[in-house]
Amino acid sequence: MLYSEQYQTYRGPPLIKATLGDQDITEEMKHLYGDKCNWQGYLWTYKEAFGENSANKNFRFDFKDSKGQDHWFHGFITDINQYFSPSLDIESIN
Repeated sequence: MLYSEQYQTYRGPPLIKATLGDQDITEEMKHLYGDKCNWQGYLWTYKEAFGENSANKNFRFDFKDSKGQDHWFHGFITDINQYFSPSLDIESIN
């Protein structure tokens, strides 16, 4: 993990669903996303976020903001040692 000033101050919308391949990983990712909805203020490698067996798999994250609008992002993991850099384009307005 890598400390990130941007993620430390970020507050995103609640995570409602996360998948890796065809597996539901919502509960594990809610823990990683953290109580402040900011990835606990860190950048994580794909290996740290998704595990040793995550190479060559798709992932998707779905969120719902305070106005009821849906947001999502997705990607594909090729190198588990690269940093997973979730979007900071969606911020919660509370």
